[in-house]
Amino acid sequence: MSYTVCYTIDNKRIVTRLQVENLTPYAAVAYALLESGMVEGEPHTWPPSYEGLVEAARKIGLTDVCFHRTLGKKR
Repeated sequence: MSYTVCYTIDNKRIVTRLQVENLTPYAAVAYALLESGMVEGEPHTWPPSYEGLVEAARKIGLTDVCFHRTLGKKR
């Protein structure tokens, strides 16, 4: 199964596909942070709540994270 993860960073919309069986809102934001290359520190130092992680992402300019199951097969 795959998910499409979308986010905005530096006024640029990023759309990417992630091959996982399940994806939580927290994991989607964490993935966007890691993929963007904008984070400092290890993931274990990140806020434990979804709301806290979204706020931390917003502070470094990563916004509008959304995700959904991808329909169809990867080409």
